[in-house]
Amino acid sequence: MILENIINSLLNFIPEIILSIMAMVVLLFGIFKTTKHYIFATTLLSVFLALLVSIKYFPQDNLYLFNYSIVKNELTEFFKYICYIIFILQIIISRKYLEERKLFSGEFYSLLIFAFLGCLIIISSNNLIILFLGIELSSLSLYSLIALNRNSIFSSEAAIKYFVLSIIASAIILFGFSYLYGITNSIIISDIVAYPNKFQVSNLYLFSYVLIFIGVAFKFAVAPFHLWLPDVYEGAPIPITNFISSIPKIAFFVFAYRFLDKNDIFQNENFYNLILILGVFSIFIGNIFALAQRKILRMLAYSSIANSGFIFIALYTAKDFNFSVSAFYVIVYSFTIVSSLSIITFLSSKKFDLVYIDDLKGLSSNAGFISLLLMVTMLSSAGIPLTVGFYAKYLVLDALISSGLVYVAVITVLMTVVGLYYYLRIIWFMFFEQGSNSLINLGGRFHILTLSIIPILLFIIFLLPNTFFKYFFNILA
Repeated sequence: MILENIINSLLNFIPEIILSIMAMVVLLFGIFKTTKHYIFATTLLSVFLALLVSIKYFPQDNLYLFNYSIVKNELTEFFKYICYIIFILQIIISRKYLEERKLFSGEFYSLLIFAFLGCLIIISSNNLIILFLGIELSSLSLYSLIALNRNSIFSSEAAIKYFVLSIIASAIILFGFSYLYGITNSIIISDIVAYPNKFQVSNLYLFSYVLIFIGVAFKFAVAPFHLWLPDVYEGAPIPITNFISSIPKIAFFVFAYRFLDKNDIFQNENFYNLILILGVFSIFIGNIFALAQRKILRMLAYSSIANSGFIFIALYTAKDFNFSVSAFYVIVYSFTIVSSLSIITFLSSKKFDLVYIDDLKGLSSNAGFISLLLMVTMLSSAGIPLTVGFYAKYLVLDALISSGLVYVAVITVLMTVVGLYYYLRIIWFMFFEQGSNSLINLGGRFHILTLSIIPILLFIIFLLPNTFFKYFFNILA
């Protein structure tokens, strides 16, 4: 019986095993000149292979692996598939950028796979120890990746800030975990979540959850725990910024969902008010500070802080509804920011990094289609109709009003209107300013086709929102 359980666990854990083995293979390929040329192909092949195996072993019901340490079900696999799609797009778009800056190496792709693997483990974890290992595997890989560009002083500074603040966040989360274990006498997350349903919620249990979600706020870069994000966006290589902006957020959303779903602590007024306050404050800080930015990556960083605030507000509304609104927002935002950063990666050439918003002046005169793609992603981020970003923001506001928080909805709308300025400013520079930059990269039909995928999806989901939202509702109900 034990042997059968181990074999079953290993079979269902094959995608993660493939990624861990291939990460080491890619690292070895980078050492030898004869195999160095196969790094990219091996990385892409390993991710595709892991995705195909994951689809083959799709669970029909809840599967608990390795003595309830890992859980596999429709929800975990859905979020993993989203992560796989985003990761594949990021790998394809970033190749030329890395080659031109001499960052294309075995250690880069090996660390990137390990960071991705850490996020997949976070999504599947049902055990505090495994969950923390997933967090640290992802974080440790990202420390090195942010600092990989040794020629940039901004990269080193960003890595130090991320390293220090991420360690603090991890320590706070671990501190909360230790209290939860002491109170519940279990490291299984499903047991910990069920504890308040059987026993009265103690102040210590509440305090442990506050600690954990302060750590989660650090990872989401929710204000006032956001100070590391603008420097990391600016200092890290753009492909790493692209990764940080999307896949870890999806992983930590599943983390938050797993700790809050069907937990009576979520009905505690003090706890859910903390989530709401962090969300509103983050929207205010993100939008106000984004207005003053001249650098496009720092502007997107503050935009990300504002959007993290929306995610927290959406989590707050789950106390009255379910987590479908927040899940929908996380995925829409992740695709939108990946599209924006992928376009910036593509436009940055060997002799030129797209740094300032002014650098986009007159882009439409030379690259009308690329300008159109970037406009779509900006409009989606701003929540303008005809893009799915409109539905994402509308659903959050509708949930707030349904919860009786009209004043919070009004503040959120006002801050969203403020945020329109910095999104529309980018569109203005592309279409209405003269003086195009000749150093911007415009070549590569395959890359342009790849960049088109997400903006097209943003339109399709806008046209068919019910189909997608009902699916979110069903898997999260």
